Amino acid sequence: MTAEARTMGRNLSLITINKVIQLMGGALWAMIAPRWMGSEHYGRFALAMSLSLLLWWVGDLGGLEVFGRHIPPLLEKDPERARVLFGQSFLVRLLIALTLPLVMLAAGPMIAPWLSGWPAALVGVAAGLHIVSWTSFHLLYARKEMGKWATELSWRLMTQLPLVLLAGKTSLTAQMAAYTANEVIYLAIALWWTRDWFRWETLRPRLGFLRPFVRMGLGFWATNVGLILLFRTGTLMVQLLTENSAQVSFYDLALTVFFLIYTIIDQLVRSFLPTVTEFHEDGQQERVGRWLQTITRWGAALAVAAVIGVQYTADWIMPLVLGKEYVEAATVLRVMLLSLPALVLVGVGTVAAAVHQSPRVKLVAITVGAITFWLSALYVAPRYGAVGAAWALTLGLNIYALLLFAQVRRALNFPWRKLIALLALGAPFLFLRDFVTGNFLLALGASLLAGAVYLGVGVITGLLTTDFLDMVKGLLRKAATDEGG
Repeated sequence: MTAEARTMGRNLSLITINKVIQLMGGALWAMIAPRWMGSEHYGRFALAMSLSLLLWWVGDLGGLEVFGRHIPPLLEKDPERARVLFGQSFLVRLLIALTLPLVMLAAGPMIAPWLSGWPAALVGVAAGLHIVSWTSFHLLYARKEMGKWATELSWRLMTQLPLVLLAGKTSLTAQMAAYTANEVIYLAIALWWTRDWFRWETLRPRLGFLRPFVRMGLGFWATNVGLILLFRTGTLMVQLLTENSAQVSFYDLALTVFFLIYTIIDQLVRSFLPTVTEFHEDGQQERVGRWLQTITRWGAALAVAAVIGVQYTADWIMPLVLGKEYVEAATVLRVMLLSLPALVLVGVGTVAAAVHQSPRVKLVAITVGAITFWLSALYVAPRYGAVGAAWALTLGLNIYALLLFAQVRRALNFPWRKLIALLALGAPFLFLRDFVTGNFLLALGASLLAGAVYLGVGVITGLLTTDFLDMVKGLLRKAATDEGG
């Protein structure tokens, strides 16, 4: 095995470990914080966190892609220029960070009457700290220090939870102070890990230097922001359209659990995608198409199986984990999960677009999906609250997936009838949920049996092939060999 392959394997292992920690942090947060705060107070805190997240993504300006593409070659050819790029990027993000508290002080009261003064300012401060820290974390990514780069995402909720618990359950100011303190921790870690890169001469304003890099990054930035807006503006819209913090908490919690489920399936699907890129670079287009077809079918099938499982058990598990106050969150989650198969298709479609260098394809699809979500939410959220917003999100995500897939269908050369039949095969199992939800153990057993029957019928009918299972066995054997070597 080459040194490059060993490095890639080590990086993938570190990312996987950090993903597991991220899932654990998300699960602990969902189990403890909402029940402890109560739906009203948690809804307010969830909205504040969502606004901070939106601000830091808007202020990022495609930094990860810019550093990932330009820092490695600059380090080889012109290390001083790489340091200037880092220094000027840090300076720009610092300037953006300084404006965000003022933006939130002005915008906060227009969003919610209680979002004013210190809570509003701290939303902006926390977002600014995050943006500044990302300069260093993106540098670590560009230097292939993947373990360090993944730290801030994977450990964030682990450290945030005890800080928020110490802050108390009713004071939004104290909670946002704890949230901001968590950002200070990761900023300090990031600055320490990249301390050798800070020089006064690279921090002197030379903003013209950044112009070509910013132009390059804006395309990626628009795509990333579009996806974040599609996912994360729902919390804001529920607040604006219902003015009900409890409804905000139902939507945000369902979205958190949705992401936990999606992350597990997405991680499995994406573990095969570097091989697809390798085939493309070697000119093996037939194998690219075959692998993408196999991954698409099995990814969609696993997503359908997950949807079946959650449809049967959510009404029991969500109140058990979160508290009886959050019964409605189960309904919101069941609606959101109807878009899970579409999101798996998005993952494969994104790879096809990236392999064929078509970033505009994804941007167009995201834009239409987001507009569909917003327009439909304007109608259904005031009438049906968080459940209505969940239906709007599901519609937007499915349209996003269909448009993306429609634009890369030639690259995939996909048998669409088989995919449609595979998705339709899961529909009858959804209609059976009402017969088994009266008892938790019955619902759990029925969900496992229904998922197994669904996948089994898919294999028997030829809608699913055994190629995927062979791929999994190959990856496991390779992992065992690498570990032994």
